[in-house]
Amino acid sequence: MKAKFIVLSLMAVPAASFFIGCREKSSKISGPRLERLPEWGVVDTNEKSAIMDGSDESFATIPDVPYEPKVTFTGRETLDSLCSYVSEGETLGIANALFLDGCYYTGDTSTPFLASFAERWNKAAFLRRFVNAEELFERENTNIGDSLTTDTVRGELPMLKNEYQLAFRNSTCVAKAKKLVRMLTTIDYVPAECEKMASLFGELVNVPYDTPDYVTEADIEEVQKDFWTLYDKSQYVQDIAEIQKIRVNEDYGTEALDNLRSSLQKRYVEATDFDVRCILACELSNCNQENGIDYLGELIETGQYSKYLFEVWVAWRLRAQDGVFGIFTFSEIPDNLYDNARLLVAHEYVKHIKSNPNDLLAKVLLLNMTYTETIHRAGGIYGNEALGASLFLKERYFLPEGLSKNSE
Repeated sequence: MKAKFIVLSLMAVPAASFFIGCREKSSKISGPRLERLPEWGVVDTNEKSAIMDGSDESFATIPDVPYEPKVTFTGRETLDSLCSYVSEGETLGIANALFLDGCYYTGDTSTPFLASFAERWNKAAFLRRFVNAEELFERENTNIGDSLTTDTVRGELPMLKNEYQLAFRNSTCVAKAKKLVRMLTTIDYVPAECEKMASLFGELVNVPYDTPDYVTEADIEEVQKDFWTLYDKSQYVQDIAEIQKIRVNEDYGTEALDNLRSSLQKRYVEATDFDVRCILACELSNCNQENGIDYLGELIETGQYSKYLFEVWVAWRLRAQDGVFGIFTFSEIPDNLYDNARLLVAHEYVKHIKSNPNDLLAKVLLLNMTYTETIHRAGGIYGNEALGASLFLKERYFLPEGLSKNSE
């Protein structure tokens, strides 16, 4: 069964690696499961999104409100400090290795839902960790400064002592994972050996789950059918359409956008409803708010639930990569840090679903977050995917696959 809630854009930077998708195979439903890139969306072609003239009086100039979001590890200051590891000449991956803990779900698994979620979450977490390490291995071996150098730069995967026990339920997965890690750290960078590693990776991915799916294909279809009602932001922020018109159609730096940014910041500070704050923070980050990362991080660390919290994490991760760590193949991609924040968000969905077991939207969003990919490097090609994602979101919305409004 595919986690098919977010559409993949054709704008994605092409990646040379065979690990571009961590596929999963259900024990009951055949076919690969492809992780989804959270940064991609579809165009909202509703006629309400027509270009504005930028003179809307709803967003008159408002002075910025003194406010410092309450953040710890998700804040801009912490992220900037992590960049020093790379800027001071340390090997890429050092910052990522600082966050080995906090990626795996170790909570309650006493119900069918919790057991199913835990198995899928933890296996996907290991696969993402391996993909991050493999792409570093590939980048190091396709960007060697001395063209006469042919020696392989060995791969490395920093791991917890109980990594395999946290990641997998059955011995077959553990055995394949151990063999896969050994290959990464010992093979030469030649096509034949890389193909063997790719084949073993595929075998691990396709080991069937021991637990049944907690979201069925029928559940996904039902959510997609009613998505515009379930995810409607206008029920919380009535002028969301007008906000997005200005954000999409005005050039950055214009008076209209400056006024919008100030208005959103003031409204965020004054808002008491958590759903409203999530929506406003996402819009703030899309308006290039200077400390927009901190607003998003504050929501991730708050310990409250919103259906929009997955979107908050998506925006936070993208802004952290694009605005702090960089858009290059040589940039640090601290995926373990991102997964620490991902797990915080997942815990809120899990707690909500335990109390609201019939909330299919929450289950689908949780499933989709489980299979959301890393931000991929492009091997020998310039850049990482944060570059295309950032440009893409300037004119797109976070919407589900196949649900542009003109197709309703």
